[in-house]
Amino acid sequence: MWRRIIVLILIISWGTPAFSEGLEPETSLLPTSAKQAFVMDAQLPADYWHALDDRSYIALTGFFVGEKMFAAGGQSLMARPDRVCSIYDNAICFDVNRFYSSSMPQILMSGFVMLDGSNAITFGIDTGYSSPKLKVSPALLLGVSKRWFMSEKRDAHLIIEASGWFGQSVSHEPCIDDYDRAYYCGNLSAWSDFTYNAHPTNLYLKFWYEKAF
Repeated sequence: MWRRIIVLILIISWGTPAFSEGLEPETSLLPTSAKQAFVMDAQLPADYWHALDDRSYIALTGFFVGEKMFAAGGQSLMARPDRVCSIYDNAICFDVNRFYSSSMPQILMSGFVMLDGSNAITFGIDTGYSSPKLKVSPALLLGVSKRWFMSEKRDAHLIIEASGWFGQSVSHEPCIDDYDRAYYCGNLSAWSDFTYNAHPTNLYLKFWYEKAF
């Protein structure tokens, strides 16, 4: 049974994009995994295993302050524009910085709660962002992690995590010129040509197998 699970993991891994920081998506601004909490018990004397099984604690793993970069669903949404030029005519430029300025920066934080040696809850918070032309609502990261040992020696384990950002909404407002025409402020393109995801919800399913030799 375990051999089939491992083969399935390898097949899925070969067909997915590369990941950084172990299991983190390359586009993620914060750690969304409790991977660092699951140490290999076999690396310690067996007398310590009982203490590892009973341990519980909370850890903060990531902190991001968005002053020049805005986020949605834990990933980069856009950089705050300054002077931008029309995608149709480079001679038409305008300073739009004030349209994307806010008195409060966007703050993201992530972490996990270790319930015991084999179970953890991941969490995160996004305070959102509010400016005249862009509004990002607050959001929460929630997830669970579970470990199974493959043998009594605790020299191999399989860990599965499921998590995601929930509750986020994004709203853009157009710029209006002297002729009452609507434009996307970020690049002065026609508002009718601009599209975006109003409800970004990034979900993660992560799993890994490790064996000590």
